[in-house]
Amino acid sequence: MQSALSSRAMLRAPLRASIVTLSARHVRPFSASSTSYLHLWDHLPGESVNEPSEGLAKLKGRMREERFRVKPLLNTAEHDRFDVVIVGGGIVGLATARELLNRYPKMTVAVLEKEREVAPHQTGHNSGIHAGMYYEPGSTMAHTCVRGSELMYKFCEENKLPAQRCGKMIVATSAEEHKQVEKLYKQGNANGVKGLEIFDAKQVSDMEPNIKAYSALYSPNTGIVDYSLVSDALASQILDSGRADIKLAFEATNFKKLADGSVEITGIEPSQNGPTLQVHAGNVITCGGFYADRLAGLTGGNAKKDQVVTFRGTYYQLKPEYRTMVRMNIYPVPSGGGIPVGVHITPTVNTRRGHALIIGPGACFTFAREGYKFWDFKAKDVIQSFTNPDFWAFALKNISLSFGELYKDLNKRAFLRAAQRYAPDLTIDMVEPSFTGVMSQVFREGGIAASDYIMERKVLGGTTLNVRNAPSPACTASLAIAEMIADIAAEDFQWSKAEKK
Repeated sequence: MQSALSSRAMLRAPLRASIVTLSARHVRPFSASSTSYLHLWDHLPGESVNEPSEGLAKLKGRMREERFRVKPLLNTAEHDRFDVVIVGGGIVGLATARELLNRYPKMTVAVLEKEREVAPHQTGHNSGIHAGMYYEPGSTMAHTCVRGSELMYKFCEENKLPAQRCGKMIVATSAEEHKQVEKLYKQGNANGVKGLEIFDAKQVSDMEPNIKAYSALYSPNTGIVDYSLVSDALASQILDSGRADIKLAFEATNFKKLADGSVEITGIEPSQNGPTLQVHAGNVITCGGFYADRLAGLTGGNAKKDQVVTFRGTYYQLKPEYRTMVRMNIYPVPSGGGIPVGVHITPTVNTRRGHALIIGPGACFTFAREGYKFWDFKAKDVIQSFTNPDFWAFALKNISLSFGELYKDLNKRAFLRAAQRYAPDLTIDMVEPSFTGVMSQVFREGGIAASDYIMERKVLGGTTLNVRNAPSPACTASLAIAEMIADIAAEDFQWSKAEKK
């Protein structure tokens, strides 16, 4: 290994020299650090861009106009009819609607979303454009991540949305962990990920002076984006088609196949008594995220199988004076168990948080499917999770992981210790609370965390396709997942190729 790393070091000597020169200009004293110096860069990714960009300004201007001056995009008709209705307005549902509208020039589509904005949950709390080195070569996950990454960068470029290829290092802190680095390097190359390199300790330090590691896998094409903006742009394109509607505050409560073969979807505004509204669909695709299993049950699918369990991820962020501590994504090697990717450091271009440098997340079990706070509690959700044998099988096989994540969620110092393994100068006084996100997870028989897509096909008399699981990196892969869903739907519903453009 050392000879291979040394040859790479020689090849990168000019780059290291330029980085060292640059970093030397930005060394500032930091008395609270365990060392005498902390390296701070000029700016985080995205800050050098003149913002708001054309696409961002246009999109946010339109969104403000529609939300605050124009009648809201709520339920405008009692008996709307569409060729396809997609239930779930997260990024996968929106991307699927856009894909169908692009493929079929005469098709009409509706998206039903129970919240009052699109993509408010898992999508809205995500920021990474992943490259694709975590997934088994030849798997659907590998294909959709690599292709989805290319499509996402292209989409952001076409719509002039802020997206930055800031890069990523997956760091090993020991020779034992380095085995994971080598494994990911081989997998990434097999999957077609471009530009991967293995760095030794000096190369890591030259690239990111505040990171201490035995080695790292460097991915130059990993990036960051604001998926809330991406979802808004997808929603705008859906509406601009003239053949689609997005119905917000529409919680689907019943699905019924009618004598003419169509599906009647009944819904209501969440937490309200009425009015009851209906939409008719030729075919239905559910992309329910947190509620994928319950939606499947409403359509006649097996609600007891592939049940959703949710986990809360807590984030902190660097205070403004320290937020340029690193310039790229810094991840630990995978910790195993199938749930947490580990506490990592990530720059953002998220409009809600500005250009923050965030640290997280954990992966703590929630007591409500929308459990953004530790004490959020919903009896139905807890009972369903605690009577799920596959969840218990996972928890019992990973007891230290389960209790460790719970402890980190409650203890800030324990949380930060996970990041201090590779960022030793990070101290508790440098960070402040940021946000929490919730992720859905499906467990298969024996407590195996599902790591691939799960599709329930031809339910409700052959009219409906249920997307039961679309795990991370669903945001990165969303446009490629949409292609896959459209292919499956065309086969199941026998949509004629002649209808395509």
